[in-house]
Amino acid sequence: MLKKIERFKRLATLRKRDISKEIANSNLIENEIIKNQNLITQIDTIMDNGRAEKSDKIISSGYFKNNAQLLNTLQNQKNIADNRNKHLLNEKKNIQQKIIINNLKKNKAEDKTSEYKKKYRNELEKRNSL
Repeated sequence: MLKKIERFKRLATLRKRDISKEIANSNLIENEIIKNQNLITQIDTIMDNGRAEKSDKIISSGYFKNNAQLLNTLQNQKNIADNRNKHLLNEKKNIQQKIIINNLKKNKAEDKTSEYKKKYRNELEKRNSL
């Protein structure tokens, strides 16, 4: 009986540690999501500034070609950042699900521990009363 109690105590401790690790991972992913959103905002700003240069001056074909290439490259980078952001959001959801599952398992292990402790106390009381 004591072995079962210790086993469930260790299991609850392991679940607590897993929850802590998953929370740390979730925080790291949240920081990456924020950085990625800032990158997307910066790319949007650069692209808007590149498009906003309308003037009455004659634009050389070289400048137009370079500007078009720059905007194309920026759009590709923005698409990559958007895809990465979607991936990070999915990872965050998965981690949150793992946290919830581990929390439920930890609670179950703690309940089992207390249940076995009660049984053990009752057995001791029965032995002592005899």
